[in-house]
Amino acid sequence: MADVIPVFPLSAVLLPGMAMPLHIFEPRYRQLLIDVQEGSGPDTFGIIALHTGTDVGWPGTAGSEPGIMDVGTLAEILDVTRFDDGASDLLTVGSRRFRIRELLTEGTPYLRAEVDWLDELDGDLHPAHATATRRLCAEYFQLLGGLTGRSPAHELPRDANLLSYHVAAHLPLALADRQDLLAEATAADRLRRAVCLLRREIGLLQSTRSVSVSASALNLIPHPN
Repeated sequence: MADVIPVFPLSAVLLPGMAMPLHIFEPRYRQLLIDVQEGSGPDTFGIIALHTGTDVGWPGTAGSEPGIMDVGTLAEILDVTRFDDGASDLLTVGSRRFRIRELLTEGTPYLRAEVDWLDELDGDLHPAHATATRRLCAEYFQLLGGLTGRSPAHELPRDANLLSYHVAAHLPLALADRQDLLAEATAADRLRRAVCLLRREIGLLQSTRSVSVSASALNLIPHPN
């Protein structure tokens, strides 16, 4: 039997192990927070990404439903700061993935959903998948540090599943790319996709560096006047 959870549609993707701060100010989501914290269950709710171009302000008209993705992540509430105007700042972290079986639009001012929980499967995972991902991550952050002048320490998770989500969380990816990584069935599939995305981002950084070097060289050429 599917579980029923409250869901919060956002123009963002929450990944397992990823921290996400939220500012809650709309009345329906204030009510969601009250119901979650006063209920008998854990302080959790689902975060689900909206398709690009979908209005985050659901429900706009009677009977309307948001164009939401079908795979999301359960958010665990770590900290709540309440304000005098009724708004709240939350710090959440992603935990379990779920797939929406059915949206429930009645009974509460916010969306709920029947969900099936998704297992974290290794698939045809080989040590080479994680090795390639770590190598490309190191190259990416080295290039990024060279361009920004900052090289923050970046510790990569040992666990293959967490590594795949770590890449998805820290690369400047479009929502669709990040959602595709979240929805992959296995760690092996996710790491293969992560390697492709890392190579793409490394190529973009290398192009940016080449343009910067060329511009610097032009500035060194004496002006004829």
